[in-house]
Amino acid sequence: MKKYIIFAGALLIAPQIWSQELEPTDAIRFGSNQLNGSARYNAMSGAFGAIGGDVSAIQDNAAGSAVFNYNNVSFGANISSRKNNASFLNYNSTEKNTALDFSHFGAVFVVDGKEDSKIKNYNFGLIINNQATYDNNYRIQGINNQSIGNYFLQHANFGNNGSPVPLDLVQTMQGETIGDLYDFLNSQPNGFQAQQAMMGYQGYILNDEPNGSYSLNVAPGKYYQETLMNTSGFNSKLTGNFGLNIDNKYYLGANLNVSFIDFNKSISTFEENTAPVTNGVGTILFDNNIYTYGSGFSFNIGGIAKLTESTRVGLSYESPTWYGLNDESQQRLQTYSYDNGVRSMHDVNPNLVTLFDRYRIKTPSTFGASFAYIFGKSGIISVDYKIKDFSTTKYSSDTSNFSDLNNYYSNNLKSSSEVRIGGEYRISQVSLRAGYRYVQSPYKQTNIIGDVNSVSGGIGYSFGAARLDFGYSYTHQPMSMNVISSGLDDYATVKTKHNNFSLTYSFSF
Repeated sequence: MKKYIIFAGALLIAPQIWSQELEPTDAIRFGSNQLNGSARYNAMSGAFGAIGGDVSAIQDNAAGSAVFNYNNVSFGANISSRKNNASFLNYNSTEKNTALDFSHFGAVFVVDGKEDSKIKNYNFGLIINNQATYDNNYRIQGINNQSIGNYFLQHANFGNNGSPVPLDLVQTMQGETIGDLYDFLNSQPNGFQAQQAMMGYQGYILNDEPNGSYSLNVAPGKYYQETLMNTSGFNSKLTGNFGLNIDNKYYLGANLNVSFIDFNKSISTFEENTAPVTNGVGTILFDNNIYTYGSGFSFNIGGIAKLTESTRVGLSYESPTWYGLNDESQQRLQTYSYDNGVRSMHDVNPNLVTLFDRYRIKTPSTFGASFAYIFGKSGIISVDYKIKDFSTTKYSSDTSNFSDLNNYYSNNLKSSSEVRIGGEYRISQVSLRAGYRYVQSPYKQTNIIGDVNSVSGGIGYSFGAARLDFGYSYTHQPMSMNVISSGLDDYATVKTKHNNFSLTYSFSF
């Protein structure tokens, strides 16, 4: 059983019936990398494909390790600050989050080749890099004409392969608890849909009708709605690298990567009728907690060519990452209903952690080309271009059919181009750096997830064999979010502003 949260409004997708609800944007999240490396790398917006010589750059172009002439160790940390401004039905809200995290640790070891050989050195690297941090907070609030009760109604009326969920699956038997029924439904076909229908029915949000369908028992009116989403976790990559320096003109490299995902998402959705309520449900509080964890495998190959003493070009390829993931979830629903003005509270709490079957995601591969011009010992200008086709994203499982979700990716996603521009100017022992990064939205309809625009800068000081670097980047990206995963047409526009401060110490020996 898998869990697919399809944003019917925000993702503009018709309701689909699956045995579990998963959010399509999760695959985008796990298939995308943030600018999160060494301070020098961040300050130049990651434009290192034709330069190399930085441990974070090795994960973009594996040939970057072959540029090192001496053993090198580098480690650092980031302070990340995010601000999310949401606009929903003419209401604005702001949430902030600040986190300190480990960014990277890497070491490259240089083995000199034979004196008369064209192979000048063999380089070996081991790097762990935090590709993405997920610490973030979102708030959406506004007054809506539609109730979030429609989420439960949609699952109840269409959750049985397009037909209503049978009444005996939403009612408890004698001696059966809510937790017992919830657990039983998890093992049934279309179990997730039946669970949502059951919670809505037990919370008095739904009435059963004589024809076997369900109707909404939410009092008419306008509804104040508020959703709080808190996310945390990381996507880290451990890389083993081999690099080859051929005649100080050609540099080749290859990586084997193991990635680790640990992602928590907590969503609390509240609704209250703004008018006095005499009959029907007037207040709803729906809590969802989802924990995703697992690992993946990928590989890189790359090359850098020194065309002249000043000019370098690079080519790189990163394979898809093949992830094996697990989900755990918890749900709780609390409602207040009225019967001729008498208020009753209903707590639908299964008090269970649901463990779903393991599933797989294949993220897109990445092709890169780069150019750099080196002004002797005084500076560098570098440009990188990358492209990945998100429409090739695939889910698979031994127990579930993902064909509808995979068709969604094929039909709604596209190739995403990325441009990075970076520069460095050296004044004696001081290096000044700046950069710009643009990432195209992977969606054909860019109001779902917009383009990324980022500017960066930084400074470094060389102590000879050691170096201390500081980097800063500012990133802006708009996106759409819904109050609840399905059942409502209206969605919020969220503009995310991300400030990242990084500090790195490195030394050669």
